[in-house]
Amino acid sequence: MKTKYSLLLTIIFAAVACAGLVTGCKKPTDNITWSVNTDVYKSPILIRFVNANSNSTTQPDKFTVQISGKDADKVLMGSGGTDFKTSNGFLPLALDASANPSPENPVIFNVYANIPGFAPVSQTFMVTSDTTPVDHTILALEYAHPADGTSVLQKSTSLNSGVAPATSLQTSTTSTMTETSTITIDDGTQMMDENHNVINASSLQSSIVHFGTSTQSSMLAFPGGFNPVDVERDGQEYHEVTFKTGGFLSIKMKAGNSDVKFFSKPITVSAELNAELINPETDQPVQVGDTIPIWSMNEQTGQWKYETTSTVVLDGSGKISLQFQASHLSCWNIDWWFYSPCRNALRVTVRIGNPALRPQYELVLVDANGQYLGGLYTDATWATVATLYDGLVTVIPRVPNIGRCKLVCYTRRGDPTSKIAETAFFNPCTAGAVTITINPPAPPQMINVKLFVQGKCTNKKVVANVGAWVFLYKLNAPWWQWQIVYINRGQAAFQLENGATYFVATYYGGGYYTTTGTFNKNDTNFPQENGLGGTATYNAATNTVTAFLTFNLNCP
Repeated sequence: MKTKYSLLLTIIFAAVACAGLVTGCKKPTDNITWSVNTDVYKSPILIRFVNANSNSTTQPDKFTVQISGKDADKVLMGSGGTDFKTSNGFLPLALDASANPSPENPVIFNVYANIPGFAPVSQTFMVTSDTTPVDHTILALEYAHPADGTSVLQKSTSLNSGVAPATSLQTSTTSTMTETSTITIDDGTQMMDENHNVINASSLQSSIVHFGTSTQSSMLAFPGGFNPVDVERDGQEYHEVTFKTGGFLSIKMKAGNSDVKFFSKPITVSAELNAELINPETDQPVQVGDTIPIWSMNEQTGQWKYETTSTVVLDGSGKISLQFQASHLSCWNIDWWFYSPCRNALRVTVRIGNPALRPQYELVLVDANGQYLGGLYTDATWATVATLYDGLVTVIPRVPNIGRCKLVCYTRRGDPTSKIAETAFFNPCTAGAVTITINPPAPPQMINVKLFVQGKCTNKKVVANVGAWVFLYKLNAPWWQWQIVYINRGQAAFQLENGATYFVATYYGGGYYTTTGTFNKNDTNFPQENGLGGTATYNAATNTVTAFLTFNLNCP
């Protein structure tokens, strides 16, 4: 399939050629530069894959992504085609022209990626608008540098022609993760592939991640989010479910070079629980004798499936824990579920002491113990960072039916020391509406920006007013302070910090283009660092920088 810009430019060139045939050998277009718009697809979607550990220097880069689900055939790369590959961890997507998403008829698809060095990630998306650009962040757990609140075990053990001896695999504790999990494999258990064939191998490589409930960095890495749209229990499907997790595990095993999917005998999984974990059914800390449902996830499709219910006990070290049997491998989730969440949606109003400000803060929902439940609701996922403004009103349509929760605002994502505002506790099912008032610190001086981005054909007199995402990263700032804008028909308007230097990047047509420059009250050059460059001029009367950036396209 041709990419979007290739297809459109081919049509333009055909028209130019026809004009030449009509007017003779001398074309009237010889000295004309043609301008075309390339954003013909719907629902621009940007997915960012980011290391869940914000202190790690390793980020997901280039890898293949699988798109599945009932509407997978409607999903394309942002510049056309179905070769779903990332660059620098970014995946721009769009819907084809036949898609007509709406709140009543959403387009639903699943994104799955097995990123080298990271635990596999899976996220289901629900698109309800054919025009509104939306960007999502998927946090990936790096085995070598796990995020706070998680623990990792990677270990190689022996097999005899695919048959395991008695084996015990236990994760360790850390300063931010005090619970352990143990995988027990009985003597004589055969390792089997996805077709239930025994894998003839002499070694077993296990990668186990235990995600606790005490930190946001762990909770934000929850696969699929806490509002799954595809859940099966006892043969019945549910599409409006909320989860309240007690922890979850990603268990991956390879026998030789083959992925293990099944076992001839179930393995036993034991997982300790956070001593302060709140049981949403009692609104009290979890006690011995409480029961919690156990779920598995098909990462390729995003579907959660009920497996069993486990009873909380005390383990040998005196910690509350539970145990269950697993006959296959996937993500395993210790989770209360609410197929009937609060009947009434929760209306959230934001008030900001300085109405002129539009800060990018994190607004999250937590339970009585401070456990992360979700963030500012956008579409079908919880956003990690949101642009807030005075008078913002948003609706959280699906809220877990728990006794008490509150809204908390942070100036820095996942940093509990940056809390700037919070509400009193409220019952999300009876409150109906809640207001949070924020008094932000004095902001930096801002400057208006008008950004124009074009792709120029190196072999034709044609420029393409692209429909693409542009990422503006203030140097030496954390990743979640990226400014991301969608360029519609080659232009966008927004604000940046005056005098700050930004790394500017765009991903289009399979190419990744970057430059670096300072947005200030002077005319500025943006050097051609990696195919992207241009100039900017300042208008003092409107406090506006107008920047023109271009990159080269190899046109047909």
